[in-house]
Amino acid sequence: MDNLTRSASLTDYEHVARSVGLDPFRMLRMAKLPAKVLEDPNLMISADSVGWLLEESARLSGQEAFGLLLAETRSLANLGMLALVIREEPTLRAAMQSCARYMRLHNAGAQLKVDDAGSVVLLHVGVNVQHHGVWRQSIEQMTGVIVRLLGVLSGHSFRPVGISFMHEEPAQLDVHRRVLGTAIRFSQEHNAIACRARDLEMPILAADPTLNREVKRWMDTQLANLRDEPAQQARQIVRMLLPSGLCSVDRVAQHLGMHRRTLNRHLAAEGESVTTIVNAVRAELAEEYLANSKRRLYEVAELLGFSTAGDFSRWFRARFGKAPSDWAAHYRAGRTADRPIPRG
Repeated sequence: MDNLTRSASLTDYEHVARSVGLDPFRMLRMAKLPAKVLEDPNLMISADSVGWLLEESARLSGQEAFGLLLAETRSLANLGMLALVIREEPTLRAAMQSCARYMRLHNAGAQLKVDDAGSVVLLHVGVNVQHHGVWRQSIEQMTGVIVRLLGVLSGHSFRPVGISFMHEEPAQLDVHRRVLGTAIRFSQEHNAIACRARDLEMPILAADPTLNREVKRWMDTQLANLRDEPAQQARQIVRMLLPSGLCSVDRVAQHLGMHRRTLNRHLAAEGESVTTIVNAVRAELAEEYLANSKRRLYEVAELLGFSTAGDFSRWFRARFGKAPSDWAAHYRAGRTADRPIPRG
């Protein structure tokens, strides 16, 4: 079953699409989305379809910053109930933690993880879609939304230290600089917004703690009805452990707080195993990494938890039917644009 997102994720799509020469309603038909998504922000629609729509809109228009153009006009109101709980948190850090916790109630195709690294906090941005590949527009859109959110909550005084993207640098950076307003690096190991820890302690002056408690109580009730299955939880752990080279059944089970036999039993009930999950996550990440021409083969191998580039190449050929270099050349030629149209 597809992950769902509120149709608010397509706010201003019609205007942005027309501004770059696209027919928005034709694009919606191609993505198997109803035209009413542009009128009603509270429809629950396929996050995969939205992601496909953004990628195809960027490809057909030649506007590499299409996702950021959508993010540029975002306001708190576009986030619905998520905005209410965020706005009533005492600090920017608490707001980001709540955003990460409750994001799936607004958009189950988007992921945010707050990683405290001492004096710097990394806000990791990710996507959760069924078709793996390079979802550049969704990543950039969400990054732009988070940056705008931090600006609004701080009275436009907050500035991140920098922003990193896994994908390669676009030909033009004017939209990126205008929307993100900070140092941007491409071809990096993660998609993340870097913030000074002390800056995230900035208070949200208008926050109401009583209202915050009430909204959180309601949100937690909704969240309890959307509990992750063990396979989905394991996928998140595997994605985190792969670069360390320490991804094993025991490690995954330990992070999930269960015995390996219990984990194996739960995964088997879903037709999965740690091995199938590791291979699936590796496939997703391999496509992301190889789409970047600046990343060397041995670097990709290390990030995916392989001992050598040769081990990675053999695994990749068995999985994709071609060598990593051939796959990258195929992508460069533009044939990866033939991403399957999502189901209606």
